Amino acid sequence: MTDPSAQAAFGQKLSDSARELANATVTTLKHGTTVHPATAIAACARMAGTLMFRTFNVSLPGLQPGQAVLSQDATAQGDMLMRVTANILANLKVTLPAAPPSDDGNPNLRPTLDFLTTQRRLEPVFQPILNRFEFTPVQAAQASAVAAALLIHHFAKHVDPAVGFRLATHAIVEGCKTAPDPIRH
Repeated sequence: MTDPSAQAAFGQKLSDSARELANATVTTLKHGTTVHPATAIAACARMAGTLMFRTFNVSLPGLQPGQAVLSQDATAQGDMLMRVTANILANLKVTLPAAPPSDDGNPNLRPTLDFLTTQRRLEPVFQPILNRFEFTPVQAAQASAVAAALLIHHFAKHVDPAVGFRLATHAIVEGCKTAPDPIRH
């Protein structure tokens, strides 16, 4: 995609879808009128990883949802999704330190939902949005990584963006290296 107008159109499409995914995440994970910021950030990032995991065509006998699956694809593609998130944060003028600050064991800085619960709640909400934008599976994962960055920026008053980015990177890795439910062969 070297045509500048095509690149701009794709960037706008990615941005529009990411806003919808971020909003859908907040709506889906709300308890009353509030949402737990760390859970929302991790949820979008986990979905980025999960959507990418589904591109790996993993076929292991006896693989169960929630099981760890290590692969070179997961490492390489997870790194790419982390770069997408970091680049969006940079575009939003969020400066990340070389090393993220500690969360000091603060439970408010940890997701309240486990991986499979997150995936089971969000995947059916994300899929119609991603289908409407006609993304490839990799582009869908990238849109979710952008949504995670938007949520890090949005919740900056509640979660230090560096801590939010650390949450997102851990969640991307978790999504890229954990078998989702259902497992599709």
